[in-house]
Amino acid sequence: MRDFRAAGARSYFYQSNFEPAVTMACGRGFGVPQPSPASLGDFLQLRRDDFPCSDLSGSTIQPLLEAAHANWYYLYGATAAVWKITGVSWAAIDYLDAFFAACMTVLVYGLFRLVAGAGVSVGLTLLLTLSPANLTQLLSVRDYSKGPFVLAAIFVLSLLVIRPMRTGATIMCSALVGAIVGVGYGFRGDLAILVPFGAAVSALLLPGSLKQHWMRNAAAAAALIVAFVVVALPVILALDKGGCTFHVALLGLTTPLTGELALTPPLYRFGDSLTDTFAVLKTGDFTTRILHAAVPAYCDAQYDRASGQLYMTMASVFPADFVVRAYGSVLSILRWGVEIPGLVQPVQPLASTPVPSVYAAFHAVTAVLSPLGPLVTVGAVAVAFASSWRLGLALSIFVLFLAGYPAIQFEGRHWFHLRFLPWWAGVLVVRELTRARREGWQWRPVLEGAGAAGGLVLAMGLALLTIRVVQDGSAERVFAQYEAASIEALPSQPTSSGVDVAWAPSLVGIPQDRRGSDLVVATFDAAACAGAGPLTLTVKYAAASPALDLTTDIRVPRPSRNASRPTRTYVPVFQSQSEGQVFQHFVGFDVAGAPPSCIRSVGRVTNGAEWPLWLQVTLPPDWRSYPLYQSLRLPRPLRQMFPGEAE
Repeated sequence: MRDFRAAGARSYFYQSNFEPAVTMACGRGFGVPQPSPASLGDFLQLRRDDFPCSDLSGSTIQPLLEAAHANWYYLYGATAAVWKITGVSWAAIDYLDAFFAACMTVLVYGLFRLVAGAGVSVGLTLLLTLSPANLTQLLSVRDYSKGPFVLAAIFVLSLLVIRPMRTGATIMCSALVGAIVGVGYGFRGDLAILVPFGAAVSALLLPGSLKQHWMRNAAAAAALIVAFVVVALPVILALDKGGCTFHVALLGLTTPLTGELALTPPLYRFGDSLTDTFAVLKTGDFTTRILHAAVPAYCDAQYDRASGQLYMTMASVFPADFVVRAYGSVLSILRWGVEIPGLVQPVQPLASTPVPSVYAAFHAVTAVLSPLGPLVTVGAVAVAFASSWRLGLALSIFVLFLAGYPAIQFEGRHWFHLRFLPWWAGVLVVRELTRARREGWQWRPVLEGAGAAGGLVLAMGLALLTIRVVQDGSAERVFAQYEAASIEALPSQPTSSGVDVAWAPSLVGIPQDRRGSDLVVATFDAAACAGAGPLTLTVKYAAASPALDLTTDIRVPRPSRNASRPTRTYVPVFQSQSEGQVFQHFVGFDVAGAPPSCIRSVGRVTNGAEWPLWLQVTLPPDWRSYPLYQSLRLPRPLRQMFPGEAE
């Protein structure tokens, strides 16, 4: 961490929210100071590195009002524990980082020891611990802190599945998982997803017959849930203040993270902007149009309910997309988890030493091996099935769940701790190959295991195809509404690159937070749009700052001159302002790859206020012949063999 800082890196983990950690460290309890001293503001805004507790002498500590404060209760407590020893300073967080890194290292070693000897486990643990994919995450203690809790829960659950225990020990270990997740929930809220997973593992996958041990299994699952609730109670009690659970999930649906999942977007998109601003505007629009409620405050209880309903509406209309996103997450983690990247993000510490060259050499080798990650993992599943159907099913569920749920928001900070998965699978396969070579092949279990693993992959494919049939119907109904919509022309002025639109939305909300939105339609002229190469429509915004700018590019199929209907692009657009200051405002369209006259007209949908989903979508006349679902991209060699095929 010192080397990162010396090289110019700056940690960022929402330090502005750490007021309660300061008050706890200074012995004033859990809350926020009123009035807040100027020196505390400078500290929280990173204008100074330390803060003297004496500056709080003139302040009283008030109860918390914001969910972000309450939800990080144990993170603040851990930070305060360090600060009580070192004094309040941001540099002292390095000690907390180091502690979490140590826990991660020990837990990764423990997981490898389940399938390998000490020497191999030490080597692979050091490789993953010292990987830049792990080290750079230390710059955000908030995100890094969840890693040890996830791995600890996985380790204990693995012991429960692999090793038969007495009933009392089984229940205690299951309760331990609940307690681990409960503490972790006070660091990062997404750990809650491990509660139903852990309970299902305890109820269904423990050694012994389900018929004979159902009471033990039920007691173990109940102990896990009760332990979680008891330990996480301070955080759970703060949920009435709201949170950002579905806010994060909505951002996970945006185009940049769809690309990270190696998916090909169809004609429609949820949105292109991976920013809090975009999710806030989408949630506010849904709240006012569909729920007929006031614009909610960011991440309060009403915001949580509205963003949750919007997310579930997306899932109900596009269920196959959610499934294929999970598949994409599994494949990506199993592939990229093999890679040891070079030390290039966010800066290069130790640049004058051989260390960067060593990482570059590791990356050159592991990048070539990375496509083997998913294949080796399927091999490990086959090995587990060859041992027993229960173990094969357990390993399948562990891999699919752990590598699949990061699809909710597929960023490296949400899955860096899972990079051990393909390495662990590889060790298991090598161990079994070595044993079989030494003891002789037992072909029947080998064939049974391979058949079971292949059957699982086939069943997953068939499930996706079945769900796509459902989605084809629901998506077609949504876009048929778009096609039949009533459109009112908006005043517009041609420019040298497109058209400026005089859009004046109806604003709602209080003077401090006024919002406006519309579903705007750009209609294309087939003759003017004729040509070759890509045709790109740019949705233009005027914004108070780059962080608030929702300008985006949309690739449009070239319209056909012989079509009976024009090609149209539908785009939700927004405006927000406070006391007359406009933060962002839709101003028009630009077009690249054709003259400005390619845009025949611009209008707004007048009868779509009650449509739950306003999506960005381009509808050519033959849009029903296009795939109405997201697709996995083929690996590059296969794309070269089968150009034009998505998957």
